[in-house]
Amino acid sequence: MLIHKIKDYNFPQARFARFVLNQEICTGCGRCVTSCPIQLLEIKDKKARPNERYDYFRCITCQNCVAVCPSGAVKIEGDYRVDQGFWKNAHLFEGTKTLPNPLGLAQNTPFEEYADKLTETERVILRRRSVRMYKKKKVPRELIARVIEAGRFAPSAGNNQPWKFVVIDDADSIALINERCKKALKIVTWLTLPHPWGKKKTPGDKSASLKAWQQALLPLLVTLKTGEVEPRARGGINAAASDPDYDIFFGAPCLILLLADKRGIGDIDLDLGICGQNMVLAAHSLGLGTCYVSLAKAISFYKDLKKSLDIEEPFRIITSLTLGWPKGRIDNPVARERPRISWIDKL
Repeated sequence: MLIHKIKDYNFPQARFARFVLNQEICTGCGRCVTSCPIQLLEIKDKKARPNERYDYFRCITCQNCVAVCPSGAVKIEGDYRVDQGFWKNAHLFEGTKTLPNPLGLAQNTPFEEYADKLTETERVILRRRSVRMYKKKKVPRELIARVIEAGRFAPSAGNNQPWKFVVIDDADSIALINERCKKALKIVTWLTLPHPWGKKKTPGDKSASLKAWQQALLPLLVTLKTGEVEPRARGGINAAASDPDYDIFFGAPCLILLLADKRGIGDIDLDLGICGQNMVLAAHSLGLGTCYVSLAKAISFYKDLKKSLDIEEPFRIITSLTLGWPKGRIDNPVARERPRISWIDKL
């Protein structure tokens, strides 16, 4: 019984979504490969396909490949579901993911058929995608300031504004931060994944397994750091840590660190999340792209780097945002899980 429980914590028996490609219209451009945060795709014979690095890592249904495909050759079928154990989630969802339907129209009505009936705010929210492909063109500082100003006017507990922003728009500096963060992330993969997976290899060693001490440690880590060692999160961390060429900031010309004053009123993490989303929506309304990259929290392991970035008490890193000009069209509506709603008429 205990062995089964440990397995449920470590490697749940999940049902993954499937990457489906229309071979006839795939151009082999590789945009889906670049945009996959778990590095699950490759180009083979001028067509995209899953690379099956390891049995454990499969599609997390982020739908980035669908959004960036210029020919509409990609679709994702199915969803990530776990039927039992600690990570059980199948009972939490009704049906599969669906496209936006703010007006209650017939299911799968194309977005462009009703987009003009929505407000500009709704259009930005529904089209916005995390951007992982950027042009090298720098973002003018006046535009960066506009994005930050949108964050400044986000609501916060007690109108406290517990935030601080660190802006890095020098390519060499961002590259240095990337390398230092990846070194710290390797420690996470060493603690939580089979060691052969710590080096990028396709196909990977599918027979690799956790060591006994890792199996004993993981339930504790799951209890203390649930979201950060969630199985899919470990896959994302491994993608970054195992590949020497992986850039956790995706070549973006600008990186904004979001810091919180630990003495702020109420839930400062929530306040910073609201602030960041204001910035994200403002950026996309300006034609810029963004991506939340919380792997940047690894900066906290380095005293010298924190000092150079002017990160000192009482501030701590909550997350970061990449900012830049997207390569090609990326913002596109994609399917999301159906909302869980309990309508309460009267108690």
